[in-house]
Amino acid sequence: MDGASGGPGAGGASEEQRQRGVWILVAATLAFAVLVLPQVVTDDDKTSFAGSVLPSDGASRLPSLPGGPPSGLPSGLPSGLPSTSAPGYGAGQPTGGGGTDGGSGGGGGSVRTQEPATPTVAPDPTADAYRAVSPGDCLAVYDTGYDDYNTRTPYRVSCGAGNAYMWVSAVRSSGSACPQGPGRNYMSYTSRGQTTALCLTRQFKVGYCLLAKQSGSGAQARMNAGLMTAVDCDAKRVPAQYNQILHITGVYRAPANASARNCARVQGDRTYYWSWLVNGGRTLLCTMIYRG
Repeated sequence: MDGASGGPGAGGASEEQRQRGVWILVAATLAFAVLVLPQVVTDDDKTSFAGSVLPSDGASRLPSLPGGPPSGLPSGLPSGLPSTSAPGYGAGQPTGGGGTDGGSGGGGGSVRTQEPATPTVAPDPTADAYRAVSPGDCLAVYDTGYDDYNTRTPYRVSCGAGNAYMWVSAVRSSGSACPQGPGRNYMSYTSRGQTTALCLTRQFKVGYCLLAKQSGSGAQARMNAGLMTAVDCDAKRVPAQYNQILHITGVYRAPANASARNCARVQGDRTYYWSWLVNGGRTLLCTMIYRG
């Protein structure tokens, strides 16, 4: 009896215990997967990343690619980019397109030092007019009698013109280098430290008039002429330093021992003449007081 009743009961308990053991194993497996496995994987991943990327001093570095760059990319950086730059890293500005210089500045390209601009020099028409004059030229220039010339600019004219008062014998860098004497003088101009002196010889023409100053009278009279001057023969007033107007009556090749006696225009001429040797003594200038 005991053997017969005990058989089925013992067999049922054994099946129930087997099923309970399966459920315990499943529950243990799930618990391992949920609680234990993530911790193992995470710790391992942290250890691996820290070992290859973070140095002991805590400075961040980019991980090096194993085996070098992919075969589809060049092994080096383009020459137009600095070797220490990489897109997305660092605080530098992007390199300008087409530039050859590296660095953090924007807008690449080599820097060229600009030469200082040449200062603009203002034109000086008077200096240009002086420098344009050559020996042999004639000028419409004369002494006004007021200690100056009629113009600051040496206007060139044909030597046959009625206003060709002066003939230029030379061009010098100083007036002191010009020939001196009766009927000779100079005019000069200095611009930016450079002086141009025009050596002048007066061109005397019959019919023209000069300024003069007479002192004394009769046989004691003396006449000082402004041989570089020109004046209207009918002028009603003359500069203060003059008191006479002389009329040119003749311009001759000077004979030996030339004097006013050689100025007579006709036989028995009783005109009172005043004369000067000019042009280095080669020319006899004859004048008389203008009477209108």
